[in-house]
Amino acid sequence: MKKKIICIILAALVAIGCLFLILSKTGKIGKAQPTSELFAIKDTNNITKIFIADMTGLHSLLVRHEDGWYVQDSVKAMPQKMDELLATIHNVTLQQIVAKTAQSNINKMMSVNAIKVEIYQNAPKFKIFGIPFFTKERNVKTYYMGPATMDNVANYAILEGFDEPCIVYIPGFRGFLTPFYAYNPIDWYNCDLFDTKITRIKSLLVEDFENPEESYYVEKSGARFFNLYNSKNEQIMDYDTVKLLDMLSEYRDKNYERYMANMSKSAIDSIVRFNHFKTITLTDVDGKKTTLDMFRKLEKDPYYLDAIVGRTETPEDEPYNRDKFYAVLNGDASHLVQCQYYHFDRQLQPLSYFLKQQ
Repeated sequence: MKKKIICIILAALVAIGCLFLILSKTGKIGKAQPTSELFAIKDTNNITKIFIADMTGLHSLLVRHEDGWYVQDSVKAMPQKMDELLATIHNVTLQQIVAKTAQSNINKMMSVNAIKVEIYQNAPKFKIFGIPFFTKERNVKTYYMGPATMDNVANYAILEGFDEPCIVYIPGFRGFLTPFYAYNPIDWYNCDLFDTKITRIKSLLVEDFENPEESYYVEKSGARFFNLYNSKNEQIMDYDTVKLLDMLSEYRDKNYERYMANMSKSAIDSIVRFNHFKTITLTDVDGKKTTLDMFRKLEKDPYYLDAIVGRTETPEDEPYNRDKFYAVLNGDASHLVQCQYYHFDRQLQPLSYFLKQQ
């Protein structure tokens, strides 16, 4: 008898919960007055995906992986920018609802000049007495971030499901919020090429295609001890340890200057077909391999001079740019980047640089 009563009570509670859910979805239950946290999401650790788009269709899709955030689910995102975005999502605060007399003008302005933001979390369909049901990845909040207010310390915004335009800001921050919501994927790209500490390096292969005898291989032999080999795989016993360790220690922070976003495919093909002067392959202690192919940049660059696209050899009278070169990370030629020689000074040194002078 007791079991029957318990079953009836549980069934009634489930029915009430479902009825409440249906009524709230259909708008039968009156909306509560908006709070200052109407736009904010406090549990940013549970955010799985963020979609940001402008009115022209240009968009960034930021996806959380186990090892960090990725842009368009493929290119690693810049950690600092992601931290700033998550902090903005956490702290964005409702300042006030736009006055009725101004709402029509604000809505028109927002229809042509706003950034759409969709935020996804692993969330339940509903909860009963705090117990989650039907948890999966869901779009938990969508809002439109509009232009800055006249004083440039807040933004107009519209929350999907809340009909009235609002003014939002971050308490203590003097500035508008739209720069945090970058809709161009390039703005999120992580500029790091190498970020491996010397204690995490297992091996390093540097191949020199202009002077093959200057190629070398470095292999970890202890906590901070390494063996050095020449292009014939012969171990070099007497080398400058300080120079080698200085070079290896710089792999903790190597980045590129610029992503060549607007370069045509034919120009990229021309660059990677010729002027390949060096390849660096770094393997860490976990077996993760990072390869960087380097290409000389001409003073008369293929990016600007289409006439040399399709050539069969590099003309001898075309000098190389002395400050910058191109590079391709992990064989992805569609992601061509530009680097500065001075930033890779030690990494570009030949084998003879590490040998002790007789």
